[in-house]
Amino acid sequence: MDIINTVVFPIIRRDYILPALASLRRYTPPNYRTIVIDQTQPDAEFEEALRVACDLWIKPRKNYGFAQAANMGLRLASSQYVTMSNDDVQFLQDWWEGIERTFAQFETAAAVNPMSPREPGWGYGEPGYRMHATFEEAHDPAVIQRLVEEQHGSVIDGIACWCPVFRADLLQEIGLFDERFMPGGGEDYDWNARCYQAGYRAIATSYSWIWHWWGQSKDEKDGFDVALPAARARWNKVSTKCDPKEGLWDPDVDCWGQGCTRTDPTIYRASL
Repeated sequence: MDIINTVVFPIIRRDYILPALASLRRYTPPNYRTIVIDQTQPDAEFEEALRVACDLWIKPRKNYGFAQAANMGLRLASSQYVTMSNDDVQFLQDWWEGIERTFAQFETAAAVNPMSPREPGWGYGEPGYRMHATFEEAHDPAVIQRLVEEQHGSVIDGIACWCPVFRADLLQEIGLFDERFMPGGGEDYDWNARCYQAGYRAIATSYSWIWHWWGQSKDEKDGFDVALPAARARWNKVSTKCDPKEGLWDPDVDCWGQGCTRTDPTIYRASL
């Protein structure tokens, strides 16, 4: 059987990855494989369970930071699509069908990101979270179908790093994540910029829904070399990628919404 999708999980904590892998196995067609970059502290019992649950388990000697660990897994993928997923997710019914449907509809899409029934309010200038559905409700296929119908298959230009699905050939052309960014500090903004500069689109689609706890993939006491300086340092601001004349993402933006408003709408809000 040809492998259609490779799902890469870079992790630094133990409490979410096994449920994430179980939900992926339950709701995804069987022609996929998983790669876990395990940057947690050594633990024999956990590692044995993880080796059984995934297809390829890699144990670095230290925490390389999000971008470098993600790139490590992305380079090992050999499939039509490659997904970079956080571990604090729960895959839901028909999520993959929604991803394929979006790629089929938008021929220039280089990456497609699902949406979450629980989304942070900071991207919209609101405190807390918007709840389209609770965790329990999100596992009801009827609820997800309602969300798809309510959103009318709408899309947003731009992906976030929590679960983007890339076309492998275009990912190779556009390039992997820039490893100079701190975790959550601009890798997705930067990749969006390079994607659009290359003439492609990055899309968040309401055809596909995955539960995301948001922010729970970050450092915990079970992380290996938690205070990695290179991963924690702020961007040094010498990059020319934030040149407003080029309409590119500013890597030092505070939130997704601010990132959208500070870029050229003719580039990042192309007509659907």
